[in-house]
Amino acid sequence: MGARPVIINLSLQKYHLFHYQKHIYNFYLHLLKFSIPKTMKSLFSYLLVICSLSLGLNSCSDNLDDDNVPALQAVRNGEFFKSNSFSATSNNDGSLTIIGQNPLETVLFNLNAGSVGTYRLGAGSNSEVNYIFNGGQSFSSNVGNGRGEVELTEVNASGVTGNFSFVSYLPNNADSLYMRQGVIFKVPFGSPIIDNTMGGTGANTFRARIDGTALNPTQISPNLSGGELLINASNGPNTIGIILPVDTMPGSYNFGASGDYIGTYVSSNGTISTSTSGNLVITAADSTNRTISGTFEFTTGGPNNFQITEGMFTVNY
Repeated sequence: MGARPVIINLSLQKYHLFHYQKHIYNFYLHLLKFSIPKTMKSLFSYLLVICSLSLGLNSCSDNLDDDNVPALQAVRNGEFFKSNSFSATSNNDGSLTIIGQNPLETVLFNLNAGSVGTYRLGAGSNSEVNYIFNGGQSFSSNVGNGRGEVELTEVNASGVTGNFSFVSYLPNNADSLYMRQGVIFKVPFGSPIIDNTMGGTGANTFRARIDGTALNPTQISPNLSGGELLINASNGPNTIGIILPVDTMPGSYNFGASGDYIGTYVSSNGTISTSTSGNLVITAADSTNRTISGTFEFTTGGPNNFQITEGMFTVNY
């Protein structure tokens, strides 16, 4: 069967059964080593073999489905997380980006190298993992008490394989999220993921909500000027804009009223409101093919303090 990692089956019952059997195995092993008289060791050795066979058969047949390869999945806050689209990207600076997405969730790995090894996560680390739910706030492994590690065991033409575990936080430790027993299995190198559920036509897609109301843009206009990329999405009376450096790499960035990363909203009466806070997560950036993807949210200043949420985009510039 080979030394393939255990890929969690879609059925959580099988997942928990596997770990239940594992605990039984360890229990028998403990008894055999420390607690059982020699006259009984042969009996427990037999039980240990039976348990090992049961554990092995279950892990190979039930948890390693052929249609579950490649995979990026984990236990998220005690519940099963599984990506249904994923890719790995080798960046020009030698770093590695791995992204996994399902319709509501995004997990973004930014590792400071793209080779086999262990990458520590936490404050001050050059490697980071971000978790974003529905285009909203970004949990970071490097914020507050965040910590963890990503271990890459294989990086080649077949893709990236490894495992991970981390604890992540919102800014100011406002909330936390953990992922345990994470598996990265043969995630392929490829082009950025495009979410076809977003508004827009052609290669450019964009979606967001303004105080809870969907923008539903009819025009998406990425413009490059002086090293800055301006992405405007409009439905006619309302426009959302994002300003960022064109050479921005995958990662998490903060919006402000000034600086490199700015969000804007133009309402139907022509009033321009600028971000005072917020978060931009670049999930993929390809300078050769001139494409960039990300998620965002931000709050504008008074008097209206608009809330721009659930923002996601992929554009060619």
